[in-house]
Amino acid sequence: MRSSKKYVWVSMMMVALLFAAACGNAGNSSNENGGHAENAAPVEAVPEAQAAEERAEVAGPITVQDVTGETITLDGPVQQIACIVSLCVDVLAELEMEPAAVAEGGVRVIASAPEFYGSAGESFPSIGGSFFEPSLEDLVTAAPDLVIGLQGVHDSLREGLGGIAPLYLVNPSHYNESLDILEAVGQMAGKTEAAAAAKQRFMEKLEQAAAEAPKDKKAVIIYGSDVNFSVITDSGLGGTVMTEIAEYPWKVERPEDDPYGEGAVPYSLERLITEDPDVIFVQSYSFSPDAAPVSEQLAASPLWEKLTAVQNGQVHEVRSPIWGDGRGTRSLGILIDESMAILYPELQ
Repeated sequence: MRSSKKYVWVSMMMVALLFAAACGNAGNSSNENGGHAENAAPVEAVPEAQAAEERAEVAGPITVQDVTGETITLDGPVQQIACIVSLCVDVLAELEMEPAAVAEGGVRVIASAPEFYGSAGESFPSIGGSFFEPSLEDLVTAAPDLVIGLQGVHDSLREGLGGIAPLYLVNPSHYNESLDILEAVGQMAGKTEAAAAAKQRFMEKLEQAAAEAPKDKKAVIIYGSDVNFSVITDSGLGGTVMTEIAEYPWKVERPEDDPYGEGAVPYSLERLITEDPDVIFVQSYSFSPDAAPVSEQLAASPLWEKLTAVQNGQVHEVRSPIWGDGRGTRSLGILIDESMAILYPELQ
């Protein structure tokens, strides 16, 4: 079973940052530094009559397997889905559904992003507790038909949710796995047509970008909370997309560097200089709202200035909740749009 080490770490950062922000301080999270892409409209609710008609088309039991191999059998399409992981929000937005409830922290952040639900995302019912231990009381109150969580973090919730709702666990490491999850949730919700349309939109966007991109720029995605950072390799989720549109030579060279199969490995500036990327995308996370973005912290090292990307002003802080945590077709589509605009401005 693959762990979710990176996403556990990221979630800890988001929880700490949002707690500090609630105390009255402005944060330095990457979603503030990266701006907003105008590539997806906020989700509009599907009229209930239309939704009911779509659900009626699905007859009989629905059976799917999640990433752990757990078989989930439903009597019919689900309508109320509770999100305790950001990918759930992404999928429901693509299916033109609204969550029955969302966990606080990063899940709430992405729900409130303009490309997802905007201000409406701020008012979805809350699931309290921590990312690791969501409140069962709040889940009972939300009365969901299905709960979507993260493998390696929420596995132990399955027993506690036994009398509440089935638990569907996710943890994609390739965009094809994100597509599989989209289709599976679409099947469980009786929204197969919406899932197929979202899949087609994403694949058309990716194929068009891949066809247009000259791939003459060497790019890298890094993430961290300070000068200790990691590189997302070509076997990490964002890396599987980036390899389609840019030169992306970053690999897991030694299994011990990526023991959980997340497709991300610790790096140093000395090692980064060896490959010398043309463009660096940075996902910054921090326990402190006063902490500088990772790129600014790295700039304190004299080695930083030796990088071509730094010399050419091609270091870009991106919106971590979307680039790093969204992990669905809408988030990955935003990654494509924003990275293409930076890598190949001449194509815009």
